[in-house]
Amino acid sequence: MRVTEWAAACLVGTVVVACASAPPAAPPLVPSAEEHDAAPEEPPAVATVTSVDAPERSAPPSTKSYDEALSTPESLDVHDERVHLTDGQLTGPIRGVLTGCRVSSNAKVTIKTAVQYGRAIGVTVNVRFERPRSAKPPSRAAAKAEAKIAAKIIACADRNVRAVTWPPSSRRDSFTTEF
Repeated sequence: MRVTEWAAACLVGTVVVACASAPPAAPPLVPSAEEHDAAPEEPPAVATVTSVDAPERSAPPSTKSYDEALSTPESLDVHDERVHLTDGQLTGPIRGVLTGCRVSSNAKVTIKTAVQYGRAIGVTVNVRFERPRSAKPPSRAAAKAEAKIAAKIIACADRNVRAVTWPPSSRRDSFTTEF
């Protein structure tokens, strides 16, 4: 049996994407005896792209800050029946975002997140280092080292939060989490 086309569906995130290779350049001029006696082939099925979830989830993650995401007014209606996410639904998925970010024990991380359609639409991460009250202010070199560590923690936490998915809701919800 000779295969002239190959098609497969590839699952990427929450969207099914169709993948197919090009047909051969030209059919053979003289069919073989097997092909001559065989019944005509059915035309190949047309590959389609279908969305498994909301189209908003197939878009790349937002790069907006928390304040930028909330600066756009959300239309509100007195008779709006859309569901708000509960505190547990909002904070549950974000619990492990600092895993792998190498956060020191004296670092306090605050993450402000705006969520809509199951994705983070705005994220702001702040890191501060707590010192004992009796400690002297850090030297210039220590302050520079802390700033470098804070930048790495912020980048890691921001990337991880934007990768999290929440239950889908067309309402914009926002929350602040401290670690």
